[in-house]
Amino acid sequence: MAISLHKRKSRNLRLRLTSALLLAPPVFFAVFFGDPWFKAIVFAAALAMSWEWSRICCGAKFDICGWVLTLAIIGALSAMVLGMPGLAVFFMAFGAISLFVVSRGKGRQKPINMLLGMGLIAGFALTSLWIRDYPARGRELMIWLLFLVWLTDIGGYFFGRAIGGRKLAPKISPNKTWSGFFGGLFLASCWSGYWLTSSISLSLVLALIAGVGISALAQLGDLSVSAVKRRYGVKDASGLIPGHGGMLDRLDGMLLTAPTLAVVLFVVDRGWI
Repeated sequence: MAISLHKRKSRNLRLRLTSALLLAPPVFFAVFFGDPWFKAIVFAAALAMSWEWSRICCGAKFDICGWVLTLAIIGALSAMVLGMPGLAVFFMAFGAISLFVVSRGKGRQKPINMLLGMGLIAGFALTSLWIRDYPARGRELMIWLLFLVWLTDIGGYFFGRAIGGRKLAPKISPNKTWSGFFGGLFLASCWSGYWLTSSISLSLVLALIAGVGISALAQLGDLSVSAVKRRYGVKDASGLIPGHGGMLDRLDGMLLTAPTLAVVLFVVDRGWI
């Protein structure tokens, strides 16, 4: 039994690494070269995440709630791409009202979770587009954010497996440990210290603080999606990415981090801090 379990874990690790190696080059290409590739990849990711979230909350079915969620996000992203952020806000507001109305009769938790999904997915997608187009430093900031989230996930996985120990949130995600949590913070802060000091000349102290903060938010986003999946008895959002589950499973760390980074940049631009 122990040998079989070890083989299964090794096979899953190889599958995860293979999928990551295949997906990383096109994602990095899109981030590095920008339009239209980056917009296309964010659009595709948001649609996949909308489909997955709808199926999680609707018993593996894509019903009217799923259509409303997906169409609202399509409308908001299209408006953002066309340079009409006000219209994007309108699509989200109209979509939220419509989603609340059509999901009310499907259980008390359904409207809350569907609206949560709309906020998380749209927030990630819209702010990612905004960050990439940020004047002068958009590409560097998006590269920093993506690698930071990935390294947080890698640190959590390998440090957690190597050290083990006390569980981080056993009722939400039984496999996550405190050693994995701090391992993710460690790798993320190392990356942040290197990249932000070399690419945008940020001080080392601020770079490390930013790395730790964003890494913690990435893990909170991961736990948030895990909590919703556990609420509905779902292990993986889908099987779109072998070894990783679905798009939500792969990008859950971006759901809170991209909006947070966008807010920080906006506040700094306005000179409020």
